[in-house]
Amino acid sequence: MSRKYGITLTAAFVQFQGQFINLPEVPPGVFNVSTRLELRTTTTAVWDALTNFPAYADWNPFVRSATLSNQLNSAAYPVEGANLYMRVQIPPLPLPVDASTPDNPLHTQITLENITHVQPERLRLAWKHVLPDAVLDAERWQGISDLGNGKVLYESREVYRGAGAIAIKALFAEGLQQAFDAQGAGLKLLLEG
Repeated sequence: MSRKYGITLTAAFVQFQGQFINLPEVPPGVFNVSTRLELRTTTTAVWDALTNFPAYADWNPFVRSATLSNQLNSAAYPVEGANLYMRVQIPPLPLPVDASTPDNPLHTQITLENITHVQPERLRLAWKHVLPDAVLDAERWQGISDLGNGKVLYESREVYRGAGAIAIKALFAEGLQQAFDAQGAGLKLLLEG
């Protein structure tokens, strides 16, 4: 268990013996970052939070802004093939955060991603860097599973491959892991209070 963000994160990997239960198998890479935790909420509430990009600044200490470049609907709901501009904090901001929490300019990164999978029926969402795979092949998956008894498992993983992954590992691996954990903690605060 971790209390770094002032809340208890359940180490669900013990329960599931290290296997992701709602993320696809992917080839190994130079490095990966991931997080997984149990939430006392519904799968619908988690899905709604993850797909409501305009509200990320209200709760997310890692992804401070997520904007679709080709908004195909007024709700800015993610659709496969859409470009996603994100402003992130690596390492993340301390919790709690809201829309008025200022970024740390020394830790601000801008990234362009392509939404690769929106699977509400499987409760999975993914996006990928737009750089050529030889330079950087990194696709972030997020999955949600109903564990019963009012518990939901949230999982997120990104595996980094390609020539650029070596530099990213050296510069950002620790901060990225902190950011993934902080996003999970922020989601828990949002949905559990």
